[in-house]
Amino acid sequence: MHLSRKRSLFYVLLVAALLLFAYCLRFAFHPMTQDSLLAISMMTLRWAIQVTLTVLWIASIQRRILHTSIRRMLLFVGVLLLGWQIVRIVKYDYVIITEPIGRYCWYAFYIAMILVPLIGVFVVDHIGKPENYRSPAWMKYLFIPALFLLAVVFTNDLHQLVFTFHNGFELYNSDYGYGFMYIPVMAWFFVLTLFFAIGLMVKSRVPGSKSFQRLPLIIAIFGICFWGGYSAGFITGDLTAIDSLIIIMLLESAIQSGMIPSNMNYKELFAQSTIAAQIVDGQQKIHYASANAAPLDQAVIEKAKHDAVDLGNAILHAQTIHGGHVLWQDDVKAINDLAEHLREANEMLGERYDLMKAEVELKERRLQAEEKSRLYDRVAQEIAPQLSKADELLQKSRKHPEQAHALLSQVCVISSYIKRRANLILLGEEKAEISTRELELCLRESLDNLRLCGVITYLDCRCDGQAAVKQIIEAYDLFENVTEELLGQLSAMMVTIESEEGMIRLRIQAGCSEAVAVYPSFMISGGTVRCEMQDEDLIIEAVFEQGGAQG
Repeated sequence: MHLSRKRSLFYVLLVAALLLFAYCLRFAFHPMTQDSLLAISMMTLRWAIQVTLTVLWIASIQRRILHTSIRRMLLFVGVLLLGWQIVRIVKYDYVIITEPIGRYCWYAFYIAMILVPLIGVFVVDHIGKPENYRSPAWMKYLFIPALFLLAVVFTNDLHQLVFTFHNGFELYNSDYGYGFMYIPVMAWFFVLTLFFAIGLMVKSRVPGSKSFQRLPLIIAIFGICFWGGYSAGFITGDLTAIDSLIIIMLLESAIQSGMIPSNMNYKELFAQSTIAAQIVDGQQKIHYASANAAPLDQAVIEKAKHDAVDLGNAILHAQTIHGGHVLWQDDVKAINDLAEHLREANEMLGERYDLMKAEVELKERRLQAEEKSRLYDRVAQEIAPQLSKADELLQKSRKHPEQAHALLSQVCVISSYIKRRANLILLGEEKAEISTRELELCLRESLDNLRLCGVITYLDCRCDGQAAVKQIIEAYDLFENVTEELLGQLSAMMVTIESEEGMIRLRIQAGCSEAVAVYPSFMISGGTVRCEMQDEDLIIEAVFEQGGAQG
């Protein structure tokens, strides 16, 4: 930003020096004859400086001003001022036949004098407004008196209401007077110009305070003083050049003070931005880069054009723009640090969870050890047949190693029953009713182990609510009895279990390798059971009623 201020000061001093040089040229060769080649050259140089500076200012408006409506109006003002200067040159310096070309060039002065203040009113109205703002409809009617005054000026030869020529048009340049319509023409110029200057000062108030931007205020005061002194006859000079300069300075002060948004100092702002960004051309050559933008390889830039690139603590993005690409880096170091902290916290929680789980398991084992002696007799009594059968199968597997896999698979089925049956006994010690989901878990585990024997299994369970532990044990015992009786012949088993309103319905469809008889041992004491054969499928349907089962 310091470099930008130096550049702006350099431009101001350069323009001031050129204007001062052009002003000095006006008087430097006054003693020379009018047709002197050197005098004509100096005169041409003076106007070339003024016109060139005006053209450069117009070009800068096209490049700098962001607000579309204000940019168009300022360009129109620049064109009017440029036209005013050109017709002034034609009238006073380069027209040999002064009548009527010179006279109409004189009339053409009033195109800028009438329209520029009017456009200035619209500019002031748009300052501080959004891009889509439109001036009130009534302001468009201001063009009616403006066009009327222009028509009066350009038709002056017919009525001489603005300028009077009592001794003929030939002496218009030295012998003329003013008609009554000259008053409204000049009043229009001075009133709207004053309105523009005052409006610019009002708009120059700094937001949130009572202070004003000093630059527009100083220039406005200078312009008012000059116009007042010129009207009173205290100041003389080239009105066209000075008026154009004052108008441009007023508008430029609004731009420099920030009232009219512009893209000045964007390069310096981009360089000092905290965003890590770069602008490259089509050959990946860097044209602009912020101060904290990390250097990038050509391969990385090319890859970023297609997809975001992970740079570790930053993510590189790219977006196509006119003439190249803009590359920016999203700093994700804080996110990475947070993710690392979360990972460490998860590991710590995981370790605590494992420790707590181990403690719980230790407590469970200790409680089981304490309860073992008391429950051993009951468990041993109720699952004694399964324990004996499992022991028998284990011994048989030792004697017949070739059958070990099949025999051990059957041991797994029986063991799952022993485990779940013991668990139901433990649950029954605590409360009389438990969730019927326990029965689902028992059947699911037994069926899972039954698959080890090569049996295809399927469980359809709709267990909700509570049921007596004795009902659940009775249903599970029936399932186990069927399984053990058919274990050597089973090829498939489908179990459907449903519980509602304290009643459990169990349906077992067992596919066997050969037909079997309906076993009376499948009878239950706490409900009803029905057994039938369909081809090689044994179907057992049982209903367990609350309060009917015997433990």
